[in-house]
Amino acid sequence: MLGQLIVNGIAAGGIYALLAVGFALIYNTSRVLHLAHAIVYTFGAYAFYCLVVLLGIWGWVAAPIAVALTGMFGWSIEAFVYRPLRRAGAGHNATLIATLGLISLFQGTYALVFSTDNKMLRAGPLPVYQVGSISITILHVAIVGMTLVVFPVLQLFLTQTRLGIAIRALADNRELADIQGMDSDRLYGVIFLMGSGLAGIAAILTALDLGATPDMGFDVVFAAVVALVIGGVGYLPGALAGAFALGLAQQLVVWQLNTAWQSALVFTLLILFLILRPQGFFGARMVTRRV
Repeated sequence: MLGQLIVNGIAAGGIYALLAVGFALIYNTSRVLHLAHAIVYTFGAYAFYCLVVLLGIWGWVAAPIAVALTGMFGWSIEAFVYRPLRRAGAGHNATLIATLGLISLFQGTYALVFSTDNKMLRAGPLPVYQVGSISITILHVAIVGMTLVVFPVLQLFLTQTRLGIAIRALADNRELADIQGMDSDRLYGVIFLMGSGLAGIAAILTALDLGATPDMGFDVVFAAVVALVIGGVGYLPGALAGAFALGLAQQLVVWQLNTAWQSALVFTLLILFLILRPQGFFGARMVTRRV
């Protein structure tokens, strides 16, 4: 049982990592507490459902299209909601109210369009590989494989390309970036496009396992935010480490207690870290490194 819980924890951590790193990328640069990341995540699941089930497109073709559509949806939120607020000089409170309004609006819209029923994307069980007494599904393999590919590529992009270095400069000091002539609006658009694309990947992987529902986004994005706090706000690799730590902790608590404690564990860890170590595991690096 312990081995199975560890495998499940790694898979859950991979989903949290995709969301946490995308959320952190947006927050580190824009300082927007983008809770509407939840509806972007849900959008990705429904986009994949529409392409595969309603339009009959093969899954391997539909997946990158759904990720691109999800990225564009996140970009549109930045362009048509956050950017006008930023230009009007709105503060963090106004932006937070706007993001909460978006959650309410789109959760209702998803329910009206797709109903509140769970929309499943597969008819039968997932292929399973047996390693002793441990069952590893093809989805477990896909999550780990995606994690091993996406995050090194993202890190290389941020550290080795001109656009990535510009994003890091914007995260470090927006005023100085503006003085250097950087197009901050364009960079914000790229950031939201990338962060939302990561949410789209997570949504597809989740939908293949659990299906799509209008309210599927908030709990998992909240867990991703907690993972960000655990790892250290402002440090992308910390978000990755915090996500896997949270995923494993949630599964291992089932070893001794029942599943009802999984959600309680998330809130407990958030409170403990905010009280005892608000800078997270890697908080010492936050001063000099944000992405």
